Amino acid sequence: MEHGMLARRDIEETFSDGFRFGENFSWGVGNSAYQAEGGINGPGEPLNNWAPWEASGKAERTGGAARFYDRYGEDFENTSKMGLSHFRMSLEWARVQPSFAMGERVVPEFDREVIEHYAQMANAARENGLEPVLTLHHFTHPMWLGADMWLERDNLELFENYVRFVVEEINSLLVSRYGTPPISIWETTNEPTVVSSSTYLFRAFPAQRGPGLKQFIEALNNQLIAHIIAYERINEIYEKNGWTRPMVTLANVSLSLYWMDLAIFEILLARGAGVGREGLYYYLLSRSSEFHRMLSQIPQSGGAKVKVGRGIENFLDWLIGRVLGEGLFSPFISRVYSSTFDRLIDFVSMDFYDPFIGHYWKLPTLEEMRELKPKFDIYPWEWIQNPPAFRQFLKYYSASAGVPIHVFENGICNCMKGGRALPRKDGWERPEYLKVFLFEMARAKKEGAKVEGYFHWAITDNYEWGSFDPRFGLFGIEYENDSRRMKSDSMGRDASGTYARVVDSLTNGSMKEIERAFLGP
Repeated sequence: MEHGMLARRDIEETFSDGFRFGENFSWGVGNSAYQAEGGINGPGEPLNNWAPWEASGKAERTGGAARFYDRYGEDFENTSKMGLSHFRMSLEWARVQPSFAMGERVVPEFDREVIEHYAQMANAARENGLEPVLTLHHFTHPMWLGADMWLERDNLELFENYVRFVVEEINSLLVSRYGTPPISIWETTNEPTVVSSSTYLFRAFPAQRGPGLKQFIEALNNQLIAHIIAYERINEIYEKNGWTRPMVTLANVSLSLYWMDLAIFEILLARGAGVGREGLYYYLLSRSSEFHRMLSQIPQSGGAKVKVGRGIENFLDWLIGRVLGEGLFSPFISRVYSSTFDRLIDFVSMDFYDPFIGHYWKLPTLEEMRELKPKFDIYPWEWIQNPPAFRQFLKYYSASAGVPIHVFENGICNCMKGGRALPRKDGWERPEYLKVFLFEMARAKKEGAKVEGYFHWAITDNYEWGSFDPRFGLFGIEYENDSRRMKSDSMGRDASGTYARVVDSLTNGSMKEIERAFLGP
């Protein structure tokens, strides 16, 4: 299979026997509040922990962003027209419990009008035939908690209060005001390893303390404990109200570092798998070895760079697993084994891009060195695409975790500069990406992976953590034109049409429809 292309024989081998996904598969898209809503961190607006960076110019102003907070109806309608069934979005804690002064540290009251608005959004999704998937924490927290919220264990009580309030109130409004069921899927926190490492190792996210390994470990453990707290409170609230038990998860980015991704899921599931506290570390070591055997079977291109990258990955995983060892997750593990729940996640949520850590680093260019601005990491539009890795990760995670898999994020980035879309150097475009990656997911599912959901990132272009240059949307956004939704993606390609045709064909389409969806223009 060549880059961006599928052969007819690939399609025939996979689908000619009648294999299809069926009606119960969850097809969706997603966004996050801070990246899409707008109306955060400006004058008179609620402030989150990115406000100091926006004010100082270290990050671009979000401004109106994609204006999702007010124009969500357009995005729900576009999602529905694609024939999808789910929409993943997050709640902005800084809106729900707002403060408007940078130095304020008093705990504010909850804003019930904001909760009513979020309940209205969830109901509007359902009116468009979409089940809303709500994320409680997607990278941001209120500014009144300070820049280093996750370094203070006492802040977990404030997070718990937030969880109790929004889960109880949004669901009560859906039931009493709109006559619909409570939310059926909750994501507690998104990519805790990215938040902690980006904040306290790489300084890509705002912080005051650190950087340092100690801060990274503290922040990561507190976020993982926050997930457990949220899992427990959500289930208790549903049981108290007699509501049908929801599915609760956390999402992590798929990585070639076992201890920074799959290990977290396996710790959350360990008690249910019969793994005792005393034997957990040795259990994880054996799982790590199996994981690296799987990685060694995934083909990569890049010659010497791949070898160097794998060397970096192997060293980091050895350092984390053997040197830091069980101490890395000690507070988190203690909380797992003291919980009243044997299993602390209902399905594994994968955010899949390029999983190989070694690919993200480069040597500075001569121009960067001359300007005294050396850059050692690559841009999102330079991320390497590896469809076979997607298939292998899905199969391995499914077999390892023993619970269903949902892909909560998967997508490709291109760049916009000065209003002009720049083609990717590797030639990938979004329609071809969708076809190839969804085909690899289909192969994984046919070969036994318990994949039950796929959410493309993202429905529209978003504010990507300090910049509007990276573009991930199925629908491009004209930010200079009141955030108007384009009919195409930012490259002018019919990405949404491609996604719709592939989804329709995979659900129950004929062989001819599948060939047309995957092999056609």
